Amino acid sequence: MTDEFRRVVTGVDGDGHSVVDSDGLPPVVISPRHPEQFLTAIWAVDELPASYGASGDRDGFRLSPPPGGVNIIRNKLPPDSAVYVDADGSPRPVEDEENLHRTATVDFICVLEGELWLVLEGDDDVHLRAGDCVVQRGTVHAWRNRTDRPTTFLAVLFDADEDTLAATPIGPEAL
Repeated sequence: MTDEFRRVVTGVDGDGHSVVDSDGLPPVVISPRHPEQFLTAIWAVDELPASYGASGDRDGFRLSPPPGGVNIIRNKLPPDSAVYVDADGSPRPVEDEENLHRTATVDFICVLEGELWLVLEGDDDVHLRAGDCVVQRGTVHAWRNRTDRPTTFLAVLFDADEDTLAATPIGPEAL
């Protein structure tokens, strides 16, 4: 399992100089649904305001941040035709509600490479291209890649107060 890219983490040393603390691969990468899908934990913040001295690395992957925290995740998503297959390994139609989920977060999603479709349970799908960004606020959604190439997007998830939603969302409970 690999989705190699470079992560540089900076800091301030004991003498007050700006330095590189680490330079290399992020330590936590998972492939939850397909061997060509990679969710990479870029950094995590346990609470705001953030501590300069706290490590943003975790031992395992967690989609939702801790209460008051932030998670930054890179998602490399293979084409739907590779993910949604029948018993023979052939592409199959994707069910409308397949992989719909929700997090108790406000998310900032930016498409870095390729094309992506945001599927909302109560609205039309939104077609996104590289450079497009989404602000997602507690919605039930799924991500689709309807092309023949991988798509990469960055997600910044901020813990949110569920009591501030206009109504209880229709669909699955927050992860």
